Amino acid sequence: MNTNIDTKNKLFTYVLYISLCCFLTAILNIVHTIYVLKVEITTTAFIIPTVAGILFGAMLAHIKILSKKLSKIAYTDSLTHIYNRLHFAHFLDTEIDKVKRYGGTFSLIFFDLDHFKKINDNFGHRVGDEVLEKITHIVSSANRSADIFARYGGEEFIILTPATDLSGALIHAERLRSDIEKEVFKTAGKVTSSFGVTEFIAESDTVEKLLDRVDKALYLAKDHGRNRVEKA
Repeated sequence: MNTNIDTKNKLFTYVLYISLCCFLTAILNIVHTIYVLKVEITTTAFIIPTVAGILFGAMLAHIKILSKKLSKIAYTDSLTHIYNRLHFAHFLDTEIDKVKRYGGTFSLIFFDLDHFKKINDNFGHRVGDEVLEKITHIVSSANRSADIFARYGGEEFIILTPATDLSGALIHAERLRSDIEKEVFKTAGKVTSSFGVTEFIAESDTVEKLLDRVDKALYLAKDHGRNRVEKA
């Protein structure tokens, strides 16, 4: 759904809900004033509080929607609409704590697009952006709902795969590599990608060690000719 239409629908729903609440409150106040307090009520005394309530409700609804927009900006990448690097770090910290406390394992898949600079240089940044958006769609479609997928920076992406050992993550990475290679992009043509994969070692790993290891695996894939998956 278009974001602007979705926002307008939500704003309309909030205003309608709050307006109804204000109207019902006004009716109850009238009944209480006339039949309990035995005080005569004027038209002005009814209209002004109701209108003020509706305007206040609209303001609150607008603030709520702005708050949601700011949260989305803080947590997601503006181009691909997946998690950004900062929010991915939060998920990674949480997963490490969970595994160290309750056991289990997880793996990281780190990949980037081969020779992506040439796409930007030859076809322009708009085409480069279209490639990144399409890659995001391909990977998101293949990921499990539990997987945490984020744009790490530029043409680099990272996936946290909960409850997945190294062999399982390697199979998933190879599928993603193959899916990307098979895709024919509208202007850029064929695009390939290189993958690094590693499994979390609860007894010795820190965030820094884990990320450094998966980064080395990615560069090993590049050193060995690109368009391949390597482990560390």
